[in-house]
Amino acid sequence: MVEQRSLEELVPTVADYTLELDFEEFIQGERPMVLRGLLATDDDEHTEIAERYVDRAVRSQSSAGQMAYGSIDVVPEWDEHRIFRPVPDAGAVAYLALEVYENDGPEFYLDACRRQFESFHEEALRTTEGGLSHHTEEIELWIDAVYMMCPFMARYGQLADRPEAIDEAVDQILVHDDRLRDLHTDLYRHIWRETPNSYPDGSLWLRGNGWLATGVLDTLRYVPDDHPERDRLEELLVDHLESMAEYQDRSGFWHHLIDDPSMYLETSGTLQYAFAFVEAVERGLLDDDYLETAERAIGAAKTVVTDDGAVQRNAAMPGGPEAPQAVNLYGQGWFLITGTRLLESEIDA
Repeated sequence: MVEQRSLEELVPTVADYTLELDFEEFIQGERPMVLRGLLATDDDEHTEIAERYVDRAVRSQSSAGQMAYGSIDVVPEWDEHRIFRPVPDAGAVAYLALEVYENDGPEFYLDACRRQFESFHEEALRTTEGGLSHHTEEIELWIDAVYMMCPFMARYGQLADRPEAIDEAVDQILVHDDRLRDLHTDLYRHIWRETPNSYPDGSLWLRGNGWLATGVLDTLRYVPDDHPERDRLEELLVDHLESMAEYQDRSGFWHHLIDDPSMYLETSGTLQYAFAFVEAVERGLLDDDYLETAERAIGAAKTVVTDDGAVQRNAAMPGGPEAPQAVNLYGQGWFLITGTRLLESEIDA
């Protein structure tokens, strides 16, 4: 039997492979994850590269406040007749700008984040319940928006002493939960459309659910203990994670569509949940028994890393039922984020 490589060996190998990729060849929505992964390694070279990309995003902010390199990117769906322009993705870039700002970054980054928050808070299209529409063509809620914008808004609110930004982040989680949660499973559907009231994609997409779980965890870092909705956020997260544990394949992976065992085993979402279960246990939200779930997940993900550091078997953009498998920035970034986090916890399956 071939001995499985350790996280201590794999994290730098994955980072080296990642640095050889041309980030500009990937859709903008993928870049924040790999930049966050590079920052997580706490390596000087990786930090310098990530901060260079963040600085470019800040300096090219549009007059409307959009920080995703100055525009709302156009992303093709698998249905070639439809495109969408994701609005929340800029929040994932702005979150990193706050990370750099808090580590002695330029003062003007905070003002750039103010403009990005106000673009969300004051200008974005909304559902009748106040949910920020994922894009500009139809009023829709997408599950990945929870990760892309809510942690940013809450973190900005804490740093700038603007409690309304924290409230906005909490409200967005709750309205997405209300419209996208499947009440029978406590899992989340991909897309809800307001008119007509429908689910253009009602699938229980793994990485989309991972965006919800990790987005709520990140947001909770900045929500005060006495916030009136904090307990509700923790409760919906715990219900979701307990349900997710039941769907884990015996291999340690989860399936690309969580409730469909005929679908392929997917890596980026599995890495998200390895991260989520460790975080939830260490924050006292789940019992220690759930560390085994995280250990099985990272152990599975390690098996699909090539000798040169490519993380395989990730759903390609933009996700959803028909997404093929790919090596992409989601897989690379989440391996670095999760691998580093588990090394800090001294967990290495």
